[in-house]
Amino acid sequence: MNNSNKGYSWKLLKIWLSIPRSARLAFLWAIILGVSYLGWVKIIKQFL
Repeated sequence: MNNSNKGYSWKLLKIWLSIPRSARLAFLWAIILGVSYLGWVKIIKQFL
């Protein structure tokens, strides 16, 4: 792992930690629901 990559991920972590916990949870749920929704749409389209 090179230094610039480590610096970037550290910066990302600091930004992530600066976000309030409730906002982080909401963001995480939005991603999970979005992915699962896309997955269901794909499955349904295969059967139709």
